[in-house]
Amino acid sequence: MRPPPVEEDPPELTLYCLAHAGGSAAPYRRWQSFVPPGCRVVPLELPGHGTRLREPLAGDLDELVAGLLPTVLPSAGVPFAVFGHSFGSILAFELSRELSRLGAPPAALLVAGRNGPGEPSSHRPMHRLPDEQLVTELGRYGGMPDELRDVPELLRVYLPAIRRDLRLTETYTRSPGPALRVPLSVYAGRRDRLVELPRVFGWAHETTAEFGMTVLSGDHFLLDGDDFRTSLTERLHRIMRAPAPTGAFPSRTTVLATSAL
Repeated sequence: MRPPPVEEDPPELTLYCLAHAGGSAAPYRRWQSFVPPGCRVVPLELPGHGTRLREPLAGDLDELVAGLLPTVLPSAGVPFAVFGHSFGSILAFELSRELSRLGAPPAALLVAGRNGPGEPSSHRPMHRLPDEQLVTELGRYGGMPDELRDVPELLRVYLPAIRRDLRLTETYTRSPGPALRVPLSVYAGRRDRLVELPRVFGWAHETTAEFGMTVLSGDHFLLDGDDFRTSLTERLHRIMRAPAPTGAFPSRTTVLATSAL
């Protein structure tokens, strides 16, 4: 007779993660190895990306948000947070706005590698560039791996998703609406040429709750750095220790933390 299956303890916090333009959910699967115990990482794969490569690309952010809700909404009532990098930051922000409108806000929003939603872009738009120029520009920012750039067959497969995501983030305009009542943490790389720190600080206007900005020594792809992982882990610990919201929100505090170069 088989022993009954061992039931796993429910997570104390679920962290939903959204990637940069053209990125897949795969790198986030490695995060489970360093996040605090009790935190469950759930990478969110978009249509036309990664394991969903054969699906049609979404036409706009509203369609992407609508497609993510069936995955995230079942977490309503239990603690969850949303993380987004670059293009994923804007998608995470819009997802958090919609969840808040539906009465199921995340416990926290965490973003990296992008100016605030109400701020202009800090780089020349790339989504209309011819393929060769687009690849060159992405390479300048560290966003084009050699194994992809050097294989034309792979480029033809992945460039449409990259170009579509770039279009969505480069033409994004924040629609009118109130600030979130959700704690918000933003991360920026001091060597990131796709952002400007004063404009990254524009995220501070997007919440009436606690806000924190952490400036690290990396570039646009700062997520693999030890300093980012340490800072994120500490932030997740604080989120998990925070008391459950009671309808009253703490006084808003703004913190600027800068790592050593």
